[in-house]
Amino acid sequence: MNDDRASIGIGAMIVFIALILVAAVASTIIIKTAEELQQRAEATGDDTRDEISGKIQVVMAYVSTADAEPATAVDEITLVVQMAAGSDSTLISDITWLIVCDDGATANVDINTGNLDDGTNVFGEALDGTVMTTGDSVTAGQTFTIVIDTDDDADDGAGNAVVDGCQASVGDTMELRIIVDGGGETYSQLTFNAVDPGSLIV
Repeated sequence: MNDDRASIGIGAMIVFIALILVAAVASTIIIKTAEELQQRAEATGDDTRDEISGKIQVVMAYVSTADAEPATAVDEITLVVQMAAGSDSTLISDITWLIVCDDGATANVDINTGNLDDGTNVFGEALDGTVMTTGDSVTAGQTFTIVIDTDDDADDGAGNAVVDGCQASVGDTMELRIIVDGGGETYSQLTFNAVDPGSLIV
């Protein structure tokens, strides 16, 4: 008689080892996929939090300087803004404004854009009027002002004429966006029902 029980045992062992190898490969793929999904979820959560909390809220805006008496156009506007709750400390150099307006020509627009700290000028001020300095930052809940020159023939402070654009008159409307680098974007519409200093435009 031939005894083949040993060969059956070896075959079963080979199948058992093969099942273990397959299970190990499958579990490795599942674990790797789970880790990738977790990392993507965390990244998405961080981006969403930055979009919601890492942004500027416009509290109010008003005309701070007009061109003449009686006023016919706006030379400067002031935005009173606040960092949203939960925001991280943000450098003022990471905050940019963008104003889009009709320049009066067909199918053309003007854009007034700038950075609160462009390395030469600082356009942010504390509520008491103290001008911020290069390298300053703002924190969650902090209220401050952004002073924007809208004079078409402005001066850069060094005697050089520059064109800012978006000098508003009565009845004009403009789109304002405040963008935080790595954070969120705020949209407001500026409506100029009057152009006298102190007139609210938001």
